[in-house]
Amino acid sequence: SLYKYVSLLSILYIFIVADTLEPFVTSWANNCPRADLVLFVDDISDFTRNRLIRSGALLVDIPAEYKDVMIIHSRWKMFADFLEAHGATYEQIFVTDTRDVIFQGNVFAAFAGNSNWLGYATYAADIGGNVPESTVNYKWLAGCFGKTEADKLAGRQIICCGTVIGSVDAMKIFCRVMWTNLKARTVWGDEQALMNYLVYNGLLPIANLIETDVHSGEIYTNSLIKDNKIRDDKILRGDGGVPAVVHQYDRHAPLVQLVDELYRAKDFVFDGRFTDMRSTLEQVVCLIQAGKTVEATRLFMRQYLSAAPLGKHTDALVKIWELSARKPLTPTVEMLEAALQDTLSNVEKFSATNLSGIFRLRTAETARAASTFRIFFANYLLELSAGYLQANDAENCLAGIRMIEALNMPPDKNFYLFAAKANRVFGRKAEALTAYKRALELS
Repeated sequence: SLYKYVSLLSILYIFIVADTLEPFVTSWANNCPRADLVLFVDDISDFTRNRLIRSGALLVDIPAEYKDVMIIHSRWKMFADFLEAHGATYEQIFVTDTRDVIFQGNVFAAFAGNSNWLGYATYAADIGGNVPESTVNYKWLAGCFGKTEADKLAGRQIICCGTVIGSVDAMKIFCRVMWTNLKARTVWGDEQALMNYLVYNGLLPIANLIETDVHSGEIYTNSLIKDNKIRDDKILRGDGGVPAVVHQYDRHAPLVQLVDELYRAKDFVFDGRFTDMRSTLEQVVCLIQAGKTVEATRLFMRQYLSAAPLGKHTDALVKIWELSARKPLTPTVEMLEAALQDTLSNVEKFSATNLSGIFRLRTAETARAASTFRIFFANYLLELSAGYLQANDAENCLAGIRMIEALNMPPDKNFYLFAAKANRVFGRKAEALTAYKRALELS
């Protein structure tokens, strides 16, 4: 029989695990029923834990000793330890991201019969090419191994470290090598740079390395594919075939819509056994995903607004707003969004993920933010930019100014005076003069 082993490595998305994992877990259950699904988890709600166990997943709590190490690095040590203890139970191992992955078939079937092998998936882009992912991966390599090494690998297809498949012994070796080289590192991107470096320099002591090409392989990393085809509710590769695994589908709105339709429960009902605040907010999200906006709003009003301090649970609030913003503006949705904006106006500090999410909501064509929240958010960005100016951080300060401009707020003299000062400090004389003239016009 064929089995698999799967990692839960997400940090940014841990706040709403039940919703985040639903397409992944449901598609696994539908397409790999004879495979074990092992999730490494940390700080999940009782509601999510119960739901994952009922789905058939095996949960492994992340040991305390690894919690202070970057999870995208320490996970390789946890994988190696797990395989040392349980590897004899399995034939093939698939280590994968979860948030943006679905299964469309049995990923192990195509590799049956191989020995001492490791399979890796590639992007539709080269290292050092002319798309942002190419530039980022080049920078990661140069940061890890120097410009000479990055130049040497420029032109090779980017290998994605988020989906790796192989035999048990080969996966043990790979995990050990990854951990040995990553355990002292603290930079995001080092993990993928290391994998590209190891594979393309022939430094892995594994006899059989198999590329699963983005255009024809069983693992389809499709973030850079602009023209995705769908047939019979399946996402197709470039060659017209159906890949067993689709990775990074969430970069494409039509694919997100398809996945939501296929792999999210439409019959979800509130489970009254789990009434702690995190479980409540996760269930609000699940109700919205199930199309039950009225029930979601009632639950949010009854259990969140009446009990939670304003400005707490920011990640979940932004997620709920993102989902409600996709719905038609009914009185119920309008009430929910007003309540969300009111409590978000009390947040003292947003994470970078929260900021980008709110910014997308504010600048979308269907933006539905109240004027009071628009003013609050613009002032928050202005205060943030002022801090970057004081720290002489040109990139983030000027990015904040551009974000405020994109909000299409009513002109404000103080904002343009600040923009003039920032542009002058960072040597952008023409922009400084333009901003100063706008301030004079509004005097």
